[in-house]
Amino acid sequence: MGNRVISLGQIIVDIAMDVDHVPAPGQDEFATDHHFYVGGSYNTLQAVRQMDVDAAWGGQLGTGPMATMVREQIARSGIDHVGRIVPDEDTGFCVAMIDASAERTFVSTRGAEAHGDATAFAGIEPQAGDVVHISGYTLTHPVAAGLKAFLERTMQRDFLAVFDPGPIVADLDDATLATMIVYRPIWSLNEREVRLLADRLDVPDVAALSQRLLAPVIARIGKGGAIVAQPDGTTVAVEGFPTRAVDTNGAGDCHTGVCCAELVRGRSLVDATRLANAAASIAVTRHGPAACPTRQEAEEKITQATA
Repeated sequence: MGNRVISLGQIIVDIAMDVDHVPAPGQDEFATDHHFYVGGSYNTLQAVRQMDVDAAWGGQLGTGPMATMVREQIARSGIDHVGRIVPDEDTGFCVAMIDASAERTFVSTRGAEAHGDATAFAGIEPQAGDVVHISGYTLTHPVAAGLKAFLERTMQRDFLAVFDPGPIVADLDDATLATMIVYRPIWSLNEREVRLLADRLDVPDVAALSQRLLAPVIARIGKGGAIVAQPDGTTVAVEGFPTRAVDTNGAGDCHTGVCCAELVRGRSLVDATRLANAAASIAVTRHGPAACPTRQEAEEKITQATA
């Protein structure tokens, strides 16, 4: 078995509905179009597979129609499920209403992927050279107890961990944030998340943030590329690949997945981020949340930009 990326995030079903406007309380509205997507951490793992790196999902999978959609999609993508099967609860789903101005309104349920206790990830045993992807959303559900138990037992580890906290970074309680800081993963954040975390920790910029976290930080800045900061105070601006975006949904997941995959390959964090920048710049030109290009396409993007 080769090294792989293991995600401890949740995989759910997204039900996207295009509407002229979001109905007011008591009103009805017919969708002009609708789509079913397998989403959540699937988007990250799909990007890993597009880089030709093995991927595994360690989250909990339910039993029912939503779970069947997830099971079939990850199988088609070549993603192994190494987590638990929950026999008496279906997988959760999210309803997204996209209005004429492209504003998105979400209503989500919690299913088998979100419920669990301290034993939820007890069977996950990463090997030396693996990369473990941790999603901040895991910390918003009861299954957070399982993630915290995993962190505690793997504090001394010979694999890399990448933490993508997402927008909930400002809502983490002090004890949970302290645990993540002590764990010292690589932090992957967008511009807004960098500002939120820097303000919370009372530091001025991404360089100081990395020093405060005692861990590397990848700050994704859209068309501007990314900044890779190290806890020794050094920073590297990694070039972006400006393009005309048609759908930015899932671009951050694409970026994080490519970074994780390239770290499994043994590439430096700067080189991994450069390929992730290229991949994300292609993903935003395509519709759908799991739109990461192939590794060859991302490499060609870099070659074209430097020619």
